Amino acid sequence: MQEEKNKIYTSALVIFWITFAFFIMIMAGMYLYIVPYIGIITGIPFRAVISILGIVLIILAAKAKFTKIAKVFFILTGASALGMGLSMILHNLVFALLIKLFGEGIWGGMGDEPVFFILATIVCPLTLLVGAIGSIVLIAKKKVKI
Repeated sequence: MQEEKNKIYTSALVIFWITFAFFIMIMAGMYLYIVPYIGIITGIPFRAVISILGIVLIILAAKAKFTKIAKVFFILTGASALGMGLSMILHNLVFALLIKLFGEGIWGGMGDEPVFFILATIVCPLTLLVGAIGSIVLIAKKKVKI
């Protein structure tokens, strides 16, 4: 039984660090223009991967025997990763659907669909950062034990 608990803890921590690494790469691709191949880093494969990692992190955090606050931070990180990936995809899908339904002049040359764009570029990254920092602090203080 103890071995199974260690597997869940270890898996949750590994998925957390992989999710955080993908988050850093996506943010670098979105906000730092020094990264080559920005389209690949912020493209659909990375969106799909961070969404899947978010789902896995939520499931593992829910199953793990973390403290209540650690569980909250890990689930917040996973939910934000999932939300960031889905919002990026939904932004493009809603934009394309509205153009298909109402024509290219729907936005009057002023931009495109703003709701999912704001979620994907501001809200979800900030909440992921809060969840990740909270989780890292708890890991550093040894509140999350393997």
